[in-house]
Amino acid sequence: MVTKYVWPLASSALVVLFGAALLIWPFAVHTNVGGWTHATTTDFWSGVGTIVIGLLMFLGWYGGLKHELVQRGIVEVRRVEEPPTPPAAVAAPSEDLDRLLRPLAESVLRDLTEQLAAKEGRSGGGSI
Repeated sequence: MVTKYVWPLASSALVVLFGAALLIWPFAVHTNVGGWTHATTTDFWSGVGTIVIGLLMFLGWYGGLKHELVQRGIVEVRRVEEPPTPPAAVAAPSEDLDRLLRPLAESVLRDLTEQLAAKEGRSGGGSI
């Protein structure tokens, strides 16, 4: 059952390692003496492609293994339980909101008027 996934997972891991070797090979053996030659570029981008293909193979086989294990009931999928949301507060009608905010608005208006009067008193009340 599960053993049919062992060889594909192992071989895809080896493909990824082979791709990494292709990436490193030109730099480890110093075959890129004149900079990025055609051989260096070919090895590098072949290594990138090989790594991508190997990772896609690995993810595909791993997903198949996980799906089969869940299907057979060997592994349970953990579900994140969200805490229950409290009931939304009932929105107050606009009259209640006006009634609640009126003292605040009057207080702000009174403070601004006092500050403006104090500022005009300091400047002598005249304009320059």
